[in-house]
Amino acid sequence: MINNLVMIVLVTVCICAVARAGSADLSAEESGNPVSTTAGTISTENRIALDLGRKVLAIRQAIENPMAPDAMHAVTDLGHDQRYYVLVRGWLSYQLQGDISILDANREQTSDRVKERISFLKQAIRTLDLE
Repeated sequence: MINNLVMIVLVTVCICAVARAGSADLSAEESGNPVSTTAGTISTENRIALDLGRKVLAIRQAIENPMAPDAMHAVTDLGHDQRYYVLVRGWLSYQLQGDISILDANREQTSDRVKERISFLKQAIRTLDLE
């Protein structure tokens, strides 16, 4: 449930960035300036929004597979950007709280995957806070 809430927030941020880029394209079109198309080059705003979306998806993949070799890099790549630090740290914190709740509820039956994710999330939060 927390994952869904975080994903909704992240998707909303991406949509707002794309909408802002679209409105910039419309104003450029109205002023007679050339507008980039999907068949041609991508505007700067759209490129930024796509890059942000890729980084968000990389964090999601890192949380799902914390043992991947580039998982920590995916988190720190976006988390060290001051504009998105609070978003990433909050996402990791809520995921950690949810996983700790799972661990507390099913102490003996908790899967190794959840335990690995808890360890990864603690390390990721520590890395973001200390660097």
